[in-house]
Amino acid sequence: MAMIESGSPVRALLVLVLLGTAVQSGIGCSVQLGPSGGSVSQATEIQVLKDEVTRLEGQNARLEGDLQAAQADFSPEDLDRRAGIPAANQVIVASGSTVRRADSGWELRLRLRTEDGFGRFVQTTGPVMVSAIAFDAARLPMSLGDWKIDASTWRSSLREGFTGTAYALDRPISGDFDLKPGMEVLIRVEIMDPRAEEPLASEFSIPVTGPLPPRTPA
Repeated sequence: MAMIESGSPVRALLVLVLLGTAVQSGIGCSVQLGPSGGSVSQATEIQVLKDEVTRLEGQNARLEGDLQAAQADFSPEDLDRRAGIPAANQVIVASGSTVRRADSGWELRLRLRTEDGFGRFVQTTGPVMVSAIAFDAARLPMSLGDWKIDASTWRSSLREGFTGTAYALDRPISGDFDLKPGMEVLIRVEIMDPRAEEPLASEFSIPVTGPLPPRTPA
């Protein structure tokens, strides 16, 4: 076998081929292992999205725990009754409520709204308990009366007017009381409703007003 001289063209060619192969292999490795265009930013965006998903999953777990804790106090029947059915949770005195001097004596004119948590009017069933207390010149309480309105009367008192839907109760006040326009009368109301765990109760004051002006003949 012939020996290749150190300075021969064949040896030089073999060296060039080996060097070229090594360079190509190095370039291939750098392309395979190094970051390509945009790969770093894409990896960063993916990691941000993964972190956001983890945060939302944790928040959802906390909210589910709060919901389960809130529902723990209710029976399945309570939850079925409350689901999707609006229920009143407050009693609001409406405009037109007053203790007024009538021809036959004093009269309680009460206008009430039963509302849900969003301020929307919601009907209630009754019965209803109403009490009225005034205070004399010495600030001593005077009971003007206590009334129990049955469910049928309560339903029939529902009215729709310029100020919205409300229950209108007009009750005569028995007795001779020294009431004067401008005085305040304390009213307490309790309304029963099967959707409420306890009676809807409210206390508020309404004014004492004088008699209505006489009507002018047409």
